[in-house]
Amino acid sequence: MTLTEDHMELRQVGRTEVRISAVGLGGYELGPEAGDAPDVDGAVALLRTGIENGVNWLDTSENYLASANESLIGAALRVVGPDFLVGSKVAPYAAQTGGASGFRPDQVHNACRESLRRLGRDQLDMYLLHYPDESGIPLEETWGAMSELATAGLVRAIGMSNYDLADIEKCHAQRPVDVVQTGLSLLDYLDDRPLIRSCGDMGIAVTIYEPVASGLLTNVPYDQVRARWAGTAWENSAFFRRLLSEDNADHCRTVTEEVRRIGAGIDATAAQTAIAWVLHQPGVTAAIAGSHSLLHTAENARAAYVDVRGILPELDALTR
Repeated sequence: MTLTEDHMELRQVGRTEVRISAVGLGGYELGPEAGDAPDVDGAVALLRTGIENGVNWLDTSENYLASANESLIGAALRVVGPDFLVGSKVAPYAAQTGGASGFRPDQVHNACRESLRRLGRDQLDMYLLHYPDESGIPLEETWGAMSELATAGLVRAIGMSNYDLADIEKCHAQRPVDVVQTGLSLLDYLDDRPLIRSCGDMGIAVTIYEPVASGLLTNVPYDQVRARWAGTAWENSAFFRRLLSEDNADHCRTVTEEVRRIGAGIDATAAQTAIAWVLHQPGVTAAIAGSHSLLHTAENARAAYVDVRGILPELDALTR
């Protein structure tokens, strides 16, 4: 594997003093799934594996697993210590996994305090609107509440997830947006690249979810990845239709096989190659990679050290 440096780069979040590692941990994968007992020891082990490999932050949301994810992470953070950074999100309505406070200003304020309580923190390092509201609450009112949280010192950086560029620019003019979160991989969200670049040009940090396309851009066989999601509530989701439907299976298999082949040429795994490609896209600040596995957590973190500059043309060709 070709390494770019001997420690993971820390990157600035907007104009704030928050500095996050180029790879962050996806908190959702820490659980607990419905009916499962919280595995705090397992979460601690995953966090410590990330730390050992240069990761200094994780991403979660009140919406993940009906807020149980925040509670589990809070218990793990109490063991790991206060230096590990955490970002969370407020949701306007319950989506796939439940847990939502709403986007009225009073709801946003209460949601932040509840997240702080669950996470056992006095301050959130990043706090985002999880996805657009559909109830008609004016965005400027919701963003005003987010600004108030930053002014009060309850959050260090505020941002937006899953919003289009027009809404991001609208909020940025009202009070600077510090961070935007969106998806991107060699298989998915490719139309978001102009948005990502524009955010970077505005001085907004961009954190990327799904850099390995829900597990497809790994060394795990396609059919095995599909089986993991098939038969669950996610089978009716847009992501499943885009990546795991029969219509798109051949394309996804072809791209994944090429990523494995190209990555092998620099002694990198498919996941490391895919994450490193994301990190080299204009405007990208960091990639979020989640896993239940200590081995994969370390592998994903090491993607930040992989030098893919020599193979970028080959990887870019896969997106055309």
